[in-house]
Amino acid sequence: MKFNNKDIIKFLFPELQVVEAFKKHGFIKKGFKNNRQKQNQYMRQEYSSTPSNSFDNLEEMKKDVQESFASRSNKPNNKVDENIATYQHKDTSKININNIPDTFDSIRKELSTLIIGQTNYLDNLCIAFKRPFVIGYDKVKPKNTIIVLGNKSTGKHSSIRFIAERLKEKKIISSSSILSIDLSLYGTVSEFNLFLTDLYKCLYGESDIVMFDNFDKCHSSVIDVIETLTINGTHTLNSRYVFQNNSLVEANGMLLENSISEISSNSKYFVFASEKSEKDVQNIFGAKFMECVGDILHTEEFTYNDLCKLAINIIETFTGKCMQNLSMNVSYDKDVCDLIVASYKTLTGVAGMESFVENNMYKQLAELRLKNTISKNQAVLLSAVNGEVVAKINSDFIKLSDIIQKKNISGIDEIKKELQNIVGIESVKQYILGLEDNLKIQKKRENAGFKVADISMHMIFTGNPGTGKTTIARIVAKYLKALGILSQGQLKEVTRADLVGQYVGHTAKLTNDVIKSSLGGVLFIDEAYALCRDKHDTFGLEAIDTLVKGIEDNRDDLVVILAGYKEEMEEFLKTNSGLKSRFPNIINFEDYTAEEMYKISLITANSKGYKISKDCEEGLVKLFEKKQIKGTNDSGNGRLVRNVIESAILNQSKRLITNDDVEMDLLKYEDFKFEETNNFDLEENLSKIIGLENVKDFVRTQYKLLIAQEKRKKAGMSVDTSQALNMIFSGNPGTGKTTIARLIAEMFKEMGLLKSGHLIETDRSGLVAEYVGQTAKKTEEVFKSALGGILFIDEAYALANDNGGFGKEAIDTLVKLIEDYRGEIIVILAGYKDEMTNFLKTNSGLESRFPLNINFEDYSAEDLFKITLKMIKDKGFVLEDGVDSVLKEQVYLLHKQSNAHSGNGRMVRNYFEEIMRKQSARIAVEDVPVNEMNVIQKEDIECESKAVTNFDLESELAKIIGLEEVKDYIRSLSARLRLQNERKKLGLAVDSTQTLHMIFKGNPGTGKTMVARTVSEVLYNIGVIKTNKLVETDRSGLVAGYVGQTAIKTREKVMEAMDGVLFIDEAYSLSQGGENDFGKEAIDTLVKLMDDYRDRIVVILAGYSEDMDNFLNVNAGLKSRFPNIINFKDYSTDQLMQIAEMLFDSKGYELDLLAKDKLKDIFNTVAGEDQFGNGRYVRNLYEKTINNQAMRLSTDMDLTREELVTIMDTDIERV
Repeated sequence: MKFNNKDIIKFLFPELQVVEAFKKHGFIKKGFKNNRQKQNQYMRQEYSSTPSNSFDNLEEMKKDVQESFASRSNKPNNKVDENIATYQHKDTSKININNIPDTFDSIRKELSTLIIGQTNYLDNLCIAFKRPFVIGYDKVKPKNTIIVLGNKSTGKHSSIRFIAERLKEKKIISSSSILSIDLSLYGTVSEFNLFLTDLYKCLYGESDIVMFDNFDKCHSSVIDVIETLTINGTHTLNSRYVFQNNSLVEANGMLLENSISEISSNSKYFVFASEKSEKDVQNIFGAKFMECVGDILHTEEFTYNDLCKLAINIIETFTGKCMQNLSMNVSYDKDVCDLIVASYKTLTGVAGMESFVENNMYKQLAELRLKNTISKNQAVLLSAVNGEVVAKINSDFIKLSDIIQKKNISGIDEIKKELQNIVGIESVKQYILGLEDNLKIQKKRENAGFKVADISMHMIFTGNPGTGKTTIARIVAKYLKALGILSQGQLKEVTRADLVGQYVGHTAKLTNDVIKSSLGGVLFIDEAYALCRDKHDTFGLEAIDTLVKGIEDNRDDLVVILAGYKEEMEEFLKTNSGLKSRFPNIINFEDYTAEEMYKISLITANSKGYKISKDCEEGLVKLFEKKQIKGTNDSGNGRLVRNVIESAILNQSKRLITNDDVEMDLLKYEDFKFEETNNFDLEENLSKIIGLENVKDFVRTQYKLLIAQEKRKKAGMSVDTSQALNMIFSGNPGTGKTTIARLIAEMFKEMGLLKSGHLIETDRSGLVAEYVGQTAKKTEEVFKSALGGILFIDEAYALANDNGGFGKEAIDTLVKLIEDYRGEIIVILAGYKDEMTNFLKTNSGLESRFPLNINFEDYSAEDLFKITLKMIKDKGFVLEDGVDSVLKEQVYLLHKQSNAHSGNGRMVRNYFEEIMRKQSARIAVEDVPVNEMNVIQKEDIECESKAVTNFDLESELAKIIGLEEVKDYIRSLSARLRLQNERKKLGLAVDSTQTLHMIFKGNPGTGKTMVARTVSEVLYNIGVIKTNKLVETDRSGLVAGYVGQTAIKTREKVMEAMDGVLFIDEAYSLSQGGENDFGKEAIDTLVKLMDDYRDRIVVILAGYSEDMDNFLNVNAGLKSRFPNIINFKDYSTDQLMQIAEMLFDSKGYELDLLAKDKLKDIFNTVAGEDQFGNGRYVRNLYEKTINNQAMRLSTDMDLTREELVTIMDTDIERV
């Protein structure tokens, strides 16, 4: 055996074998791609025929060995990163950068000879591949990321293939092959590992170019990997992997030794091809990815000359194919080329032109050859006549479109007629007829060279029972048979019971048997949503899985129709990911109109051998209108018609038993037992409602609109006056909102606007559930229970009070349902005016759906008195003579003292119930005559006063030291208010405009708070306010830190003080923050609330004299509202001594004489100082004195009582 020098060197230096292997095969041996392609077609490859590099001489081999050793020795400690897969980078050091421009110019010229048109695109393509050699690149990130965009068949892939071949020839890259990944194959998470395997092979294969297609159709996890590789050059895997058995698998056990956790782009060209726009690409990959893109190229539209050249290329290929396969010598004239050019469409590109030739020329000539119509090597001349290809064979002219026989569509006219005879469901009919239209268009597309769309025929029929779904399914079966889509055309009707078994393994067999028996026809599964009740219904899920597989396996001769309610079918489609894609045709069967149902009733009666009297038409139409309520039609539509007819037949039988009527086949008016309607008297109903005149006017306006519409209808005029009648009732509780809602429900029912006219009342608790996903269901149930009537949602604003929680879900569901069922229901939202205004802003769809906003004003005192009298009368009671004036006074007083939450109708109802209890308690213990047991007397009406009957004002004032002017003001106020009460008892006029709000001006510690407490007691015991509570606050209790919160905070504090006194200390601080300070908002809110509740609250503002004067000057609206200004002078020394002695005494201490003298000296000294605290100073001095006494006595363990209570001069110390 002979060995050459090359073999000896290989033997001596094994590394040479490795180097040669890398040179020849790359890191992963060539050939694995072809095997993988055969297995799952996850990648497409394009190999160049150019041979791999080889060693030309021994010296070159030696040099490579030395370089191999050198490269290893340059790495620290000769170690490699064990986490990332290794890759043998191509040696580009031999590329002469100076020759790059000339090389790419040469490549550009060669591309012009291979690709027609696309001048600018090819220029940019060469620049894109040249870019990394000019600006530089590293061995981790992609050499360049290139995006190629353009219409279908405009040369995106072929141009990359051609430039790869040229680059290989010029030794710019080492391989002309392109590894292309179709990313649409990785549409779900389950295919992610397959993607990683294919990506790994591309990144570590010999190709320098990786091409990505259909990136808009893959799972987001795939995009994340590609994006990371493009930006960083590497991607960290979620676990360790090892390449084994031609796949990447998760490493475990012994495999961990050779595992990796990171992959690299290995400096390959990344090319992304798509028909999408640049914006679409950015939306998919993100802005960071786009920043890493080196070039974005756009293929160009072909010019007419380009298309002519392409057409010539295509037809020349076609003639060669005819000679080779059919032994025909085909020639053509220019008109044929023009016809091919005309078949070009942007959507299909050049492929469409090729398809046109294939489907309109080659197949037809092949058919002639198959039938031996022409001889071998026959000359055939093709020309175009009237847009069609004509072949001249000898002296005969044959239109090619006539050669292949068209599908037989016999009997289709009869089926169409049967379909058209069905009453109603026009949209369904149009869809069914459109199936034939689509078949025709697809044929035309095929003839024109376009791709034929493979349209799925599987359907979902949604709708209520009785809408003709089964009837249409039967026609569809026959129709598809006539069109040649199905071979048999039978209809197989099944339900869950026919598909789901009772034990393991039985379900698949049942389902497969049903599918087998349905082949060639239509499988109709009614109530299909029942197949899978929930995720735990394993037998149901098995039936669905088997069904999906059966559909896929028999897609050419089986059509499946699933039927059921719309909402249930939408949920059903989520049970199996394969269902939705296999049932793209969702046809909704609308409920029948009343007129359609009347036509159906004539047909139904005729099928049973009966006729319907003509005078029944109006009655039947009204009956069907009333009964046919969208969303509640489980027994409606065709089923309702059948029930009505059968009931009429039974009634006719009863009539004929006692009456010899010769017309035994006639159903008369009396057989249908129509309901008689009463005329609705609006004014009679409105007269029962007290007050609410603006609301009554609104109701009258709506009533007149309905009357006018009814007159037009009777006159045969058709005027569309339809309007959205959903309403907002805003107002305080007890203002008659529910009463008016009942009246509107009855009125709209009698006028035919509502079908049942019932009223369903609910609130937040009736709509919102406690668990995720349940609120929508609960809301829908309540909503549907009100269909045909009115849904009244009280305190609706509460739905928006959970900051986007379950309440928002209820609102969103409500908005959708209102739109879905418009005309079938009226929704009334009720609540406080301001809250309802804000509530409408929580959902953009609310305001437009509730155009009618009715404000219910609070009842006047007189209205409330009338309501009380009506209650007394309605309950069977009577007033004793002369008691009505007492009742009126009490009701007026209640009205005065009421607030937004407790007033109006609810207040007088509660008051009347209290009267009944008092009256019952009285007659229970007294001997009352029978005729007086329903009489209400004065003692039953008068409210018990909680005021102290023996309230001694002077005793209260005596507790206050000094402040004689303040005391005099309180005495005069008390006297004036008592006098007003006496005048009121005698029926004399009383000045009710008097304002009791006050300003207390003075230094701190001068008794302002104490006097305010006394004022609250006086006002309470005289009956001016209901409680003696005093609520103290300052700026911090009124002003918030955020926009819009101050008004809320101020209102809360005013409400807290309602029916009492609100004392605001240092009130001047509300206006010391500048124009944008929130204090101004507090003042504005306070002024408004004082006006709104003028009879229920007294506000006292307190502060330094000068500051309060300035405060009133800058707030003009305040001065008029606070006419009572009281000055609190500083305490004198004697008064301070009284306060101090009283304080020590009240706490159980005694001042000795020396202590008193020292205390007085201190007061004389500090009284004239600035910031002297008056009473507060006394308090502070007391606290310090007690501490000093405690320290003095702390060392003595045997103390007497006298020592414990005595305060000595040494204990007193100035503070």
